[in-house]
Amino acid sequence: MPVQVRPPVRRSVLVLHQQADQVDMGRCAVEQRRNQSGGYNLRYILKNVTVYVAIFSVYFHTSCAINPATGKRELSFLSYEKEIRLGVEADKGIIEQYGLYGDSEVREYVNQLGQKIVKVSHRSDLTFHFRILDSSVINAFALPGGFVYITRGILAYMNSEAELAGIIGHEIGHITARHSAKQYTRAQLAQVGLGLGMVFSEQFRRFSDVAELGTGLLFLRFSRDQERQSDQLGVEYATKVGYDAANLSHFFGTLNRLQELSGQELPGWFSTHPNPEGREEKTLEMAKE
Repeated sequence: MPVQVRPPVRRSVLVLHQQADQVDMGRCAVEQRRNQSGGYNLRYILKNVTVYVAIFSVYFHTSCAINPATGKRELSFLSYEKEIRLGVEADKGIIEQYGLYGDSEVREYVNQLGQKIVKVSHRSDLTFHFRILDSSVINAFALPGGFVYITRGILAYMNSEAELAGIIGHEIGHITARHSAKQYTRAQLAQVGLGLGMVFSEQFRRFSDVAELGTGLLFLRFSRDQERQSDQLGVEYATKVGYDAANLSHFFGTLNRLQELSGQELPGWFSTHPNPEGREEKTLEMAKE
């Protein structure tokens, strides 16, 4: 005898069948979206990798330049024109932040000494600007495009014009050897790596802002090798204009003693100038050559 399905039960069975069909359809839809998403991601990755490789290839083949200080060809993503523009833009902010030292005679004296050294440098064709910043911090630094800064704080510890000439020559050396351009190029290469990491890794994309900040902070300081090269160039330039370059070594000795007396790293000079081992002695040896 056939089983009679009562209407309410029949409706329940139909509902269950419909729900099962919907679940199957949902699974198919999810699977289809997953496949489509996977296919899209693959195309997205390949497209972006191709773009990055193409950009890097163009940069690599068109961005070799002669280093004025060494005469060697090297990879550089910072053109001379852009180097000057970056310096001009940064100079405004530095002057606004620190202000210029008020004594115009001292400013002119430092400028004349600096211009004298520029004439014997590897970039005598570049227009240089020498600023004395109204800051007690013991520091001197250079920006791309020919901008050199000396603080009134560091001037207070100089015992001779020869020491000042050596420090100015050192900072000019950073510019003639295009150290900022090298740091910029390294930063750009790091950004390419960051971009590729963001393409391949969703987790990496979450920290992209932090990573970009990190790559920016990474290139604020020159390397110890670049410091040594600037020491060598500073000795060379100071000697060419008639100063005893051994005085640059004496001033490095003064900085080391100030650091020892304070019991901590000088916040100005050593924060932007890594201290190579045996710097005082090696600079003195270079001066005697």
